[in-house]
Amino acid sequence: MSTVKKRVNLTIEDDLYSDFEAVKELRKESSLSSVILDLAKEALEINEDLYFSKIAGQRLKEKRLSHNQVWSKKK
Repeated sequence: MSTVKKRVNLTIEDDLYSDFEAVKELRKESSLSSVILDLAKEALEINEDLYFSKIAGQRLKEKRLSHNQVWSKKK
């Protein structure tokens, strides 16, 4: 039976495997794959937050215009 989901094969150190097993037990998950998938998704969200935070920081340094400056009619 095939699946539409993509597969990834990983080779990891024993210590990291043990850490994943520990997280699996803490979360009471039935599958190690689901734990690793959840952790990967969380890591992507964190990296996305960091990226947009950096952009926001750069924008805060830019010159700001008031509401009136933006919407006033030019003569």
